[in-house]
Amino acid sequence: MRCSFLNVILILLCMIPVVSYAQEKVVDESGDKPEWVDNTMPEYIIVSATAPELMQAQTQCMDLVKQEIINSVAVNINSSSSTSSTQTFVNDDNLFKSEFSSELKVVAARLPFITGISISNAETYWEKIYIKKEKKYFYRCHLRYPYSDMTKRKLVLEFKLNDEKKSKQLEMLKSQYDNISSVEEIGSCIIELKSLSEYFFDGVRKSETRLLLEKYNDLYKQISVISVSNVPGNYVFKLMLHDKVITCSKMPRLKSDYVINLAVTMGDVDKSYSVTYDYKGCSPDEPNIVEMFFYFGDKNMKFEFRADLSGTVTDVKFPGFINILLKENEKDVFNYCVEMDILAGEGSNFLIDEVCLNLKELQEPLILNSDEEFLNQGLKHYKFSGISKNVRTDIKGILTDGYLRIKNNKTKRVETIKISRPYKLVMGK
Repeated sequence: MRCSFLNVILILLCMIPVVSYAQEKVVDESGDKPEWVDNTMPEYIIVSATAPELMQAQTQCMDLVKQEIINSVAVNINSSSSTSSTQTFVNDDNLFKSEFSSELKVVAARLPFITGISISNAETYWEKIYIKKEKKYFYRCHLRYPYSDMTKRKLVLEFKLNDEKKSKQLEMLKSQYDNISSVEEIGSCIIELKSLSEYFFDGVRKSETRLLLEKYNDLYKQISVISVSNVPGNYVFKLMLHDKVITCSKMPRLKSDYVINLAVTMGDVDKSYSVTYDYKGCSPDEPNIVEMFFYFGDKNMKFEFRADLSGTVTDVKFPGFINILLKENEKDVFNYCVEMDILAGEGSNFLIDEVCLNLKELQEPLILNSDEEFLNQGLKHYKFSGISKNVRTDIKGILTDGYLRIKNNKTKRVETIKISRPYKLVMGK
C-alpha cells in the first residue's frame, strides 16, 4: 500500500510539466528547431530566455552570454590570485574569496572585450507561444554563442594585462604626489584615482587608492601664496606647494574697496604672478587690502595682501621764508642762490628735479636744476644755485607762486608740488 502511494505521487509530479506545457501552443517560430536547443556543446555557450517581446528575449539571452563569459574569466583570475589574497585575509578567507569573485565580475563587465560580444556572432531560434489559460503571448528565445578555449585564454590574458596596467598607474600616481607642478595636475590625478578606486576589486589596492585620493584632495588646502615683491602699484607673488613653486592656469578673481583697475598676469619664466593696480586717491593710513580668490579644483581659496603705498602720497611742506641772493655779472645775466627749508612726510623718497620761482623783481621765472638732491622724510635745509639771463623790474614782491618738481624713487612717477611762500630777496655785488 505504501509503495502504491509513492508511485501515485511520482506519477503526479511527472505530469506537472506535461500539464504546464499543455497550456502552451507554439503559434510561430523562426524555423526548424535546431538539435542544440536545451543541450550543451563544447566550445559553445547555449542559453534561453522568455519575454513578452522578441527583442527583450534576445537581449536577455545576450546578457546571459556575457555573464557566462565574465564568470569564466573571473573564475580563472580568482584561482590564480587566491594565494596572494589569502595571505592578507587569513581569518576571513572564505568571505574574502566570495567578495573577490563577485566584485571581479562587476569589474570585468566594464572591460572592452565585453562590448565586442554581439548577437551577430550567435545562432538563434525563437518561438512565439500562446498560453490558453492566461490568454497571452510570449517569446522563448534560444541562443548559441561560440566560445572556444582559445578565446577564453585570450580574454583571461587581456584581463591580466589590463589589471597590471592599472597597478602600474597607481604606482605612478604615488611617485607623482611629491612632484606636482600645477593645480591642473592635481585635478588630473584625482580623476585617475577615482577611476582606479572604482576598478580595483581587491581590498588592498582599493584601500590604498582611496587613501591616496584623500591625500591628493588635501593638496589644495596646502597651497600658499608667497610674496616676491610689493611696491606701489604692483604686487608680485608665487604659488607654493610644500617647497615647490606651482602654477594655476585659471587667474584669481581680484577685489578691493581701496585700489582700482586691478589686473593679474603670469610670468613666462619664473612662474610668478603680477597684480597691478591704480592707487590714485588712496591714503597710506588706510588698510588698502586686495583680496585674491582662487578656484583650486572644487575648493575656493582666499588670500589677501596690503598694497604698500608708503611714500606714494606726496606730503611736502615749505616752512619759513625762502631766501634768494642775486648777483648781476653783466647786464641782465644773474648768478643766483636759493635757500629754503623742505619738510617731507613719512616714507618720502624723492629726487628733486627742478625748482621754479616767480619773483616780482624779475620778468621771467627763476628756474633752478637740482644736482641729484634727494628729498627724504624729515626737515632739511636746501641750497640751489645757477646762472641765467633775465630782466629786472621796478616792482618789489613778497610772495612767490612757483613749484617744486620731484620724481618718486619707488614709483618713478614725476610730480609737481606748488610753492606759495614769502621770500626775501637780497641783491649782491
